Amino acid sequence: MNQFIETLSQCPKCQSSQLIFDDHQIICKNCSSEFAIINNKPVFIREDNEIFSPSFYTNAVTNYSSKEKKNIFSKIVPSPSIAFNHVERIQNFAQTLKKFTPAYVLVVGGGNQKRDLDRLMSEYSNIKLIYSDVDVNADVDLFCDAHDLPFQDQVFHGIITTAVLEHVLYPEKVVSEMHRVLKDGGVIYSEIPFMQQVHEGAYDFTRYTLSGHRRLFNYFSEISSGLVAGPGTVLVWSIEHFALCFTGNNTSRLLTKAMVRLMFSWLKYFDYLFKNNPQALDGASCTYFLGEKSPEKVVSDQMIIERYKGANNLRHT
Repeated sequence: MNQFIETLSQCPKCQSSQLIFDDHQIICKNCSSEFAIINNKPVFIREDNEIFSPSFYTNAVTNYSSKEKKNIFSKIVPSPSIAFNHVERIQNFAQTLKKFTPAYVLVVGGGNQKRDLDRLMSEYSNIKLIYSDVDVNADVDLFCDAHDLPFQDQVFHGIITTAVLEHVLYPEKVVSEMHRVLKDGGVIYSEIPFMQQVHEGAYDFTRYTLSGHRRLFNYFSEISSGLVAGPGTVLVWSIEHFALCFTGNNTSRLLTKAMVRLMFSWLKYFDYLFKNNPQALDGASCTYFLGEKSPEKVVSDQMIIERYKGANNLRHT
């Protein structure tokens, strides 16, 4: 098990750091809560969690055939989305952490990003990545609910959270938790969709404009923010979901997705043409925010209004 996790974790129920680790479980000396360790991965899920029960993880059966089908599909069929300068943005995040040695980075909602992020961060020897997620099938170091991050205050130098905050019930609570576990001067990189249809079924709750994205992180000083994907990507998604309305089962859905993406995925490349267009921000598929933690609120609501970069200059005065 990662030594960092064992040393600097805390009970997600009572916030005590008095935890006893053995090969199979973690016991909180303060409240007597027990958390399983499955395949050397702690499961820091509270018993009273209404959505994700600890039993999901102890009784989990990985559906490898489903994963293989998704991998085959993604290799054959083009993605409907584009992401501007993804490598550059992650590297910019890494550059901000050069002042820390080592720099511990928590990936909130790691999913299956581990291989790609490890590769992108390989040239930064000071950065140590710790992956977390609530998804039982995620490739992570620990399982936890982002509403109750199981770490002591101010232990991380950076946080990466991409396409996560739309899937949590209380985004403000999750951002507050990420702020809590970051050291002063620590840096966060976030991506949140705006113009996207539901893509995680029942676990899909919220969307944000770029202004809303900034507002969510108003206890962070902005380093940069902007477009991840624009109206071209939005158009491909819209055509796909329009076509899906005519389907009736999983097989027809899969075939329809493949047909639409093969026919229309080229539209996403218009995003390169629009990437500096203010109209594109107003119709963004996804935006990003890179910011440095501040101990107090640094962005007022008025500043959010003033920093709007889109094309509609409407002001209520």
